[in-house]
Amino acid sequence: MKFFKGLFITALILGIIGYAGYYFVNKFIEDQAVEYVEKDLVENNDVAMAREYVDRSPALKSYIAEGAEADLEELPVQTREEATRMVMQKLSFQEMQQIQSKAANGMTEQEVLELMETFEEKLTDEELLALKAIVYKELYE
Repeated sequence: MKFFKGLFITALILGIIGYAGYYFVNKFIEDQAVEYVEKDLVENNDVAMAREYVDRSPALKSYIAEGAEADLEELPVQTREEATRMVMQKLSFQEMQQIQSKAANGMTEQEVLELMETFEEKLTDEELLALKAIVYKELYE
């Protein structure tokens, strides 16, 4: 009986350590991604390029403009960092890699519309509105 009790306690401790490690590793990866996005946008002047891209696409501009009047205080996320974490939680690693690859190579308007459909499938209406509001705020305010 002592053997099973010791085995159970050992398994429990290993499970707790494994869960804590998983949690902290995910948190670290999220923090690194947020930091990278933040740094990349500032250093490469990507905001100005993104604004120009959106301005050239009436469909995309009207889609993002839906967030112009949204009150961020009432939405699930209010900042770019929170939005990045939310998207990382909702999308799979493979989906994020595909988005990054397409973005690095330049996305066509059709690919952007497909990306919007992906977000519509994965996010709730409130989360999507929050994302639109944050993007609008970052681009135009």
